[in-house]
Amino acid sequence: MLCYPAIRATSSGVWIGDNPLDFSFPLLIYQITIIFIFCRITHFFLRRFSQPVAISQIIAGVMLGPSVLGRYGKFEEIIFNQRSSQQLNTVGLLFFMLFLFMVGVKTDVTMIPKAGKKSVAIAILSSVLPASIVLLVARLQESHLPPSFRQGGILVNLAFKWSRTSYTVISCALAELELLTSKLGRVAMSASLILDVANLFVTSAIGGYLLSSRHDMPGKGVVSVLSFFAFLFFVIFMARPFIVWVIRRRTPEGALLDEACFMMVIFIALGCGLISEMIGFHATMGPFVLGLVLPGGAPLGVTVVEKMDGLVTGVFLPVFLASAGLRMDLAKLTDFNQWGLLEAYIIMLTLAKLIGVMLPCLYCKMPLRDALTVGLMMNARGIFEVDTAIRWHENKVVDDQLYTVVILSIIIIGGGTAPLVTYLYHPEDRFVAYKRRTVQHSRRGDELRVLACIHSQDNVAPIITLLEASHPIVDAPICVYLLHLVQLVGRADAILVPHKRHRSSPSSDTDRIVNAFRFFEQQHPSSVSIIPYICISPYATMHDDICSLALDKKITLVILPFHRNATIDGTLATAHAALQAINCNVVRYAPCSVAILIDHGLTAAGTAAPALTGGGRPFQRIAVYFLGGADDREALAYAARMAEDPAVGLTVVRIVPPPEWRCDGGKDELLDDEMVDEFRRERLEGERVQYREEVAKDGADTVRVIQETNSGGRVSTLVVQQQTRVRSTQAESPRAVRPVGRQVAPVNGKYRGNENSGF
Repeated sequence: MLCYPAIRATSSGVWIGDNPLDFSFPLLIYQITIIFIFCRITHFFLRRFSQPVAISQIIAGVMLGPSVLGRYGKFEEIIFNQRSSQQLNTVGLLFFMLFLFMVGVKTDVTMIPKAGKKSVAIAILSSVLPASIVLLVARLQESHLPPSFRQGGILVNLAFKWSRTSYTVISCALAELELLTSKLGRVAMSASLILDVANLFVTSAIGGYLLSSRHDMPGKGVVSVLSFFAFLFFVIFMARPFIVWVIRRRTPEGALLDEACFMMVIFIALGCGLISEMIGFHATMGPFVLGLVLPGGAPLGVTVVEKMDGLVTGVFLPVFLASAGLRMDLAKLTDFNQWGLLEAYIIMLTLAKLIGVMLPCLYCKMPLRDALTVGLMMNARGIFEVDTAIRWHENKVVDDQLYTVVILSIIIIGGGTAPLVTYLYHPEDRFVAYKRRTVQHSRRGDELRVLACIHSQDNVAPIITLLEASHPIVDAPICVYLLHLVQLVGRADAILVPHKRHRSSPSSDTDRIVNAFRFFEQQHPSSVSIIPYICISPYATMHDDICSLALDKKITLVILPFHRNATIDGTLATAHAALQAINCNVVRYAPCSVAILIDHGLTAAGTAAPALTGGGRPFQRIAVYFLGGADDREALAYAARMAEDPAVGLTVVRIVPPPEWRCDGGKDELLDDEMVDEFRRERLEGERVQYREEVAKDGADTVRVIQETNSGGRVSTLVVQQQTRVRSTQAESPRAVRPVGRQVAPVNGKYRGNENSGF
């Protein structure tokens, strides 16, 4: 037992001789500041090696502890001394509890009933196999184990705690690796969530059994189990309905929780932590269970992330993780027989868990590389194992030496799995290896399968107008897979599911978007079919969902809104960097053609009023600027389909270099000529469908041609492509040789453009 003199919380200032570091509150601020800075610096260097944030923060704690800087007596004596460790640990544990509440709120427990047999098999075998092997070997070696192993029960604790995979660790690790939406990531997430929920009941049962055995009073064990189920009843049937009722009454649609409502939720979460301590569980269990039963997403999940995420995960959670490293001392590794034996058991458990994951994966015909990747994901170590190690240390399950071994194992395994997963698994590879479907190679009269991506209701009208111009008829129908893209906020798991309207729930943005497309479908019976989906995903990996759906549904054309919206005067607003990244990634990996729709508004100043056809429909004039290449051929094929509509006029302008610059054509030039010749032979139709050739020497000349062909705003839609550059022997400025698809946007703000990249 260590005794320290009582110290005051705050100092009176240096001007009267007080040293602020001799008082608890200034010292705590100083400790948090140093930990924050060291964690940032450490992760700045380690992130280049794909190291998780949690591992970097533990290593920062090791550097501040007795293993490195703490070896200098003054540093440890003044800053991270024994008397101040309790308050630092208390602050870290409090915010770790709030962090688990956040994770619980962001978790969708409906993943459990939706989990396939593969995830269930992985969850069972990956926990039962390693635990059984460790317990069996420990039983066989019982007489040869050191006394500290038998007295503390370290191997039994290791078997039960390390054989499971924490959903918290998996979700954080996959989010950092941008694999939340990947196929293998979803499998690992489902399996780990099953393990976490099952662990609650297993822990309750084991705790009741041990309590009965220890006191030789079966009644106490029964009361312990009943108190756990009473707590679940309180959380599910009392706390949850009350919180949901208050939120619905006080929070308007689309708004965040007000301050009073938010604080009420936090106090209930803290109360659940107190109750869980009273019934024999750790304080973190209560808030986590409460978070699980509460609805994620807007408004609760979004509010929790907005108000707590930066403070908890950015400032105070590093304190909790670094405090684990501060306790560790490499100088304590003196008895190889003890720490070497524990390390051997940890390696054995890790390998057994890897095999336990891979066996059901291989049985389900998963490739060996993917099965190994899932096994590495399920072996991720992080904050859950750190919390377990701290509890073992405080409860004397492990001494200083064995605690150091456990923390080192967390660093090595957690720091090793992340870069291996990054090296082994590239979700985009399956798109790159797939032969792209194109409009050009679709047979005339085939159903055109379109994936229309929507970010907001502003994108609805332009895309419907484009689909209307695509000439849907019974003999050449259009099947539209409508995908509403929503940024993942307030949830830990990404989803990609068919949209289903629930009559009991209020109308959402997705419902209103789907209703608009349903009306479009009703206007074109038997020629247009709408199949709505909703994708809730981080912007960084949203392209993976888009490409996956395009691959699974055999999509021919993906339509994406441009990342800059039109302002009221028809000009383009500031670019949205995240949406621009999505578009670029879809263009890079899509297994089909991609069209990026630039909308300049329907009533931009200077646009000529559209004439009406005999059927009363507005007549649209479309222009295609053909410079050559696969993308231009695809653009021409799509425009030719649009021109089959009598209410659409098409002008194809082929831009060619001067005769003296022309050379013998290669394969691309021959395909261009064949495409243009076929178009002229089959599609030309008087004034409605026209073809012309223009000579351009450079990029500026090309822009002049575009301006001249659309003088007076006669063209309502431009179909161009992004990648072709004008051939020129002259040195030109970067602006002059920019891709034509980028040139068109600023040239004329009077049209509704369609920029095709990969099109």
